Amino acid sequence: MIRAPRRMSPAERSGFTLIELVVVIIIIATIAGFVIPQIGMLGRTSDMAATAKTQADLASNIQLFFTLQKRYPQGFDSLVDGSGAIYSPDGSTVTEATQTYGFPVSGADGAWLGSGAAGSSVGQLTATTLTNTGGSYLRSLTRSGLDWLFDHSTSATNANNSATTQRYLIANGGTGAPSSVNVAEVTGTILLNRLVPQGLATNERIIALGIGPKNTAISKTLTNSPTYPGADGRYYGRYIAYFKVYASGERATLVGVSDSYGRTPDYSQQQFNESLPDGGRQG
Repeated sequence: MIRAPRRMSPAERSGFTLIELVVVIIIIATIAGFVIPQIGMLGRTSDMAATAKTQADLASNIQLFFTLQKRYPQGFDSLVDGSGAIYSPDGSTVTEATQTYGFPVSGADGAWLGSGAAGSSVGQLTATTLTNTGGSYLRSLTRSGLDWLFDHSTSATNANNSATTQRYLIANGGTGAPSSVNVAEVTGTILLNRLVPQGLATNERIIALGIGPKNTAISKTLTNSPTYPGADGRYYGRYIAYFKVYASGERATLVGVSDSYGRTPDYSQQQFNESLPDGGRQG
């Protein structure tokens, strides 16, 4: 016997009305409006967490190298170009979109590592000449094992590969020691206060050196020379090591490591905390 098709009740035949669909779409759009910005923040949160960890690891590795080798790694980046000037962005009106080399245009607290007008009037570094006469700051630097550095090329297409010119700070190959050397000295009060909150004595100075791809710690205590997450090659994205040098000529000492913006681990941790949803803190 063939049965007739069962007729559905009106309740079974009912579906979403146009108004109901519109309401659902509005609800979904509202939820997305809250969720999507938080997803966008995850990238910054991840970057800040990674950079804080990397800075701490680099500081430990450099100090481990010193313990094992009785000297700091050689072949750091000098952070100055061939003319002896700070490796600053090209031009005084350059922006993040137009930059082709140098340090990041903008930095922490409105300050930045370079000198000049780009990004901010608050420069953290100053090109400084250390001499072999009339003082022992250069002796302090070289006694710690820093025999040579790599200067930067402003014509390099990738700012992170610009350490192309090897420059000796000591006598080498029958060539006498240079009478003076150009280095990047930390003079910005913001960065100085982070690195040496107790302040500097009159016979102490802080020198900045980039942890570049040719330093001798690589393959010994470091596997590579990391760059800041997201660095696209238009600015120097490697991490910076800071050494205190002494007029007495005693060995230079490592006082800290920052990212390419001049942010130290404490500041990076603060930025990480502030990047969490609603400024929440973990732990």
